[in-house]
Amino acid sequence: MKSRQSPPIYRLLWLLLLVPGLARAQTPTLEAYVAEALANNLALQQQTLDLNRSLHLLQEARGRFFPTVDLEARYTRADGGRTIDLPLGDLLNPAYGTLNDLLTAQGQEPVFPTLQNEQISFLRTREQDTRLRIVQPLYQPQIRHGYHIQQHLVTSQEAAVQAYRSTLIRDVKAAYYGYLQAEQAVAIYAATDALVRENLRTNERLLSADEVTQDIVFRARAEVFDIEQQHAAAEKDRDLARAYFNFLLNRPLDTPIAAEASLDAVAVADEPVALMLAALSTDDPLPELQSVAVQRRAELAQVDAAINASDRSVLLAQSAYRPGVALALDLGTQGSSYGFGKDQPYYLASVVLQWNLFNGGQTRARVQQARLQTDMLRTQQTELVRQIELQVQEAYGAVHVARRALQTANERADAARVAFRLTHRRYEEGMANQVTYLDGQTTLTRAELNLAVTRYDLLTRLAELEYAAALYPLNTAAVAVQ
Repeated sequence: MKSRQSPPIYRLLWLLLLVPGLARAQTPTLEAYVAEALANNLALQQQTLDLNRSLHLLQEARGRFFPTVDLEARYTRADGGRTIDLPLGDLLNPAYGTLNDLLTAQGQEPVFPTLQNEQISFLRTREQDTRLRIVQPLYQPQIRHGYHIQQHLVTSQEAAVQAYRSTLIRDVKAAYYGYLQAEQAVAIYAATDALVRENLRTNERLLSADEVTQDIVFRARAEVFDIEQQHAAAEKDRDLARAYFNFLLNRPLDTPIAAEASLDAVAVADEPVALMLAALSTDDPLPELQSVAVQRRAELAQVDAAINASDRSVLLAQSAYRPGVALALDLGTQGSSYGFGKDQPYYLASVVLQWNLFNGGQTRARVQQARLQTDMLRTQQTELVRQIELQVQEAYGAVHVARRALQTANERADAARVAFRLTHRRYEEGMANQVTYLDGQTTLTRAELNLAVTRYDLLTRLAELEYAAALYPLNTAAVAVQ
């Protein structure tokens, strides 16, 4: 596994100072949408609920250090059951009779009573036992290790929430740019539709004046149907993009989306994005970007916490070799009725030792399982570092490609506009045929569409790089616990 050391300090500072500029690259509208998604997204709410549940589990683990106090009360009414016979009369009455006769012979009063045989029931007719039981662990290593395990699990869940927040920010940005791209495609097809319909009307008038042949009209009509079909497909794509964006924000799927009119120029004119692109083109910060990502990605923090919890699980399993000691104190009252007479209150104080001496190797098996789990997590950590480095490299390369593509798309669109303007003028003057005109119009439409795609593709790739390299501002990805 590659050492996760910080990059040279000046490069790291340069990248982190660039983060606020990248945050300003998104419009106020997009910032508001990101904030709304972080507040309302249902999947993020589920992650936060899991975190809150982990916090309560931690409180439960902490509570095991304190004594438990239980009130136990029992009141019993009984009848029947086993008995024991005591023949006291049969045993003592003959002797008592003889003694009484001797006393009478001496002129004294007999003093020895006549006894009846007794039958004693094993069950008391009425009985109550009420006690207050206090148990305080004195030495329980399982409690301590269980508490630390839950602490690490809470940290892991916090990192999971932070990781999902970062993913949600990326998805919202990508969905927003995707919607604007689809919206612009609809606008381009709408403008093209108006153009081809005007061309159809012009040719129909020329046909009625016998200045063109009928095939020219049919060709113009076919072009209108083709643009209508593509326009309908673009509207469908726009509606789907809007629905997905609203889904991320947990809003009705047909809610309108506000777009900044100046966003189209962000990719080439916004200073923070231009600064980022200039930095990517003049220097190769890929190793630094990868190092920053490894240092800051929440997914790695999540795995780190899971490894710490697994290490504690090994200690927890090993603690079964040690005894447990607890202090128990019972304060109560017993008797046939409730009261606090001289013979009813009682107390019991006990020191309880529990030590497993043999369980067929179960403890040793649990220790080995915990160690293997730790090894699996460390392997997963190494793989995740490689995946993140690869993700940063892919996003970094995609930004380069998208930037060059945008430059080419701008030049292509400019050339197509000039070419179509010249062709349109020649067509109106009767110096160009319809095939040339329609070819120029198709070339312009494709160039405009390509420009829209590449413009928003660059913004999407920047959002991907921002996510992959963990360049979000720290306060943006902070975890909010309700």
